[in-house]
Amino acid sequence: MKKKLLSVLVVLALFVSGVGGAVAGGGGDVTELVLMFMTWTGAPADTQLVQDAINAITVEKLGIAVDLQIADVGAYPQAVQLALAGGEQVDIFTTILLNYPSLIAQGYLVDLEENGLLSTCGAGIVEAVGQEFIDACRVSGTLYGLPNNRDMAQGRGCAAIATEYLEGIGYDVPYDQEIVKITLEELNDIYARLHEAYPHLEVYRPVRLSMSQFSNVDMLGGSEFGVLTDYGSSLDVVNLFETDFYRAYCERMYEYNQKGYISLDAATDTTTVTELVKAGTLMSYTTGGKPGIKQQETNMCGRPMTIFQTLDDYISSAAVASFPWTIPINTVDASKAMVLLNEFYTNPELANLLCWGIEGVHYQVLESGLIDFAPGVDPSNSGYNHSVGWQLPNQYITHVWNGNAPDLWEQIAVFNKDAQKSKASGFSYDSTNTVTELTAVQNAYDEYRYSLEYGYVDPATGIPEMNSKLMSAGLQRIIDDKQAQLNEWAQANGK
Repeated sequence: MKKKLLSVLVVLALFVSGVGGAVAGGGGDVTELVLMFMTWTGAPADTQLVQDAINAITVEKLGIAVDLQIADVGAYPQAVQLALAGGEQVDIFTTILLNYPSLIAQGYLVDLEENGLLSTCGAGIVEAVGQEFIDACRVSGTLYGLPNNRDMAQGRGCAAIATEYLEGIGYDVPYDQEIVKITLEELNDIYARLHEAYPHLEVYRPVRLSMSQFSNVDMLGGSEFGVLTDYGSSLDVVNLFETDFYRAYCERMYEYNQKGYISLDAATDTTTVTELVKAGTLMSYTTGGKPGIKQQETNMCGRPMTIFQTLDDYISSAAVASFPWTIPINTVDASKAMVLLNEFYTNPELANLLCWGIEGVHYQVLESGLIDFAPGVDPSNSGYNHSVGWQLPNQYITHVWNGNAPDLWEQIAVFNKDAQKSKASGFSYDSTNTVTELTAVQNAYDEYRYSLEYGYVDPATGIPEMNSKLMSAGLQRIIDDKQAQLNEWAQANGK
């Protein structure tokens, strides 16, 4: 009741002040800009409420009203692609799951430095993230995207397991550890014990990014087509699908499937893994390690989670530029879009609204300075708790959630600094020469990837068959093009 009453009061305050009318189309010279990003389950219930609170600031300060268009993880790539191809208005969006270089090659993105766009309207962004990270988003020298402040490194080979099931098998849970370092063999043993104790539950559910997260492979240019192995320790571009790693990974998934660890509908079921854990039907899934990951996954799953890690912390070549924020050619006003982006990178009030919602409605600030759910809010249905702050422009200026260390953002900065780095760090692949091949190869890969990487097909026959089709579709030309560009980049940068 408290939450609903506060929600009504906020909306009334907005309209009494005249902001609601401006957002609705009246009340002065206001430019409406469409901002798109994804969450795991789509637009939160209180998205409109948060949007109104954002507009209460941006309309008065910038003459800009924001239209938040939020899609779930499965629908987001297609929603953006359809909007871009159809000429629909999109002013700002994150390129997550969309392949940044491919969007550039298709001509969808604005040059962010043309006519001084960034320096004039987005100087605060450069200061917030640093010139080095800005430059890492250049492709053939041109800047089309802006990195966000987040964990650039990733703890590879991580699995999240609901703590109550570990307790149920008598596992000695180290409750005070953020991440528990174990071997892959030890993880497999835990899964075997979980399956024996809870045969009616799904032990493990792969997701689209599980293969890359559970690897030491550098996906050059953000794609699987032409990679570096062994944490990018060598600049030799190889065919991922001919590596021992890929074969071993698919064999492990096949073994999991044969043992009954993975649901038969895992490849087609669109329910997120965190929702399945919350519902009590799944025990474990893949995630990426970082400071704060334990509390993040606990919040999303609605129950305590334990995080295990089997590989090293790593920054791949494409990590910084893996999903930059961009302004597409479909924008109604690139200058105002940059002004708005600059505000989200530099204004803590706006950043917190986008990340956590409204103080007093969705969260409260504790005496410690950390935040938690507001009084009377149901943690499993808070109205606005999307847990994708890492995707947003600048989480470093947002509140830290209760259960984490107060210096979480400082810890992440150290995490980024200390992680292994690919020798190709800072390299961006320009896919202009291979647009046709990339489309054909992606289509061939999509035909096989889930059956192989979710363990439904014997890798001994499935991998050679897929690889043959990939090569016929032009995979070798992509690998050769990446190698040529990487060699040129390495020579120019003294690598």
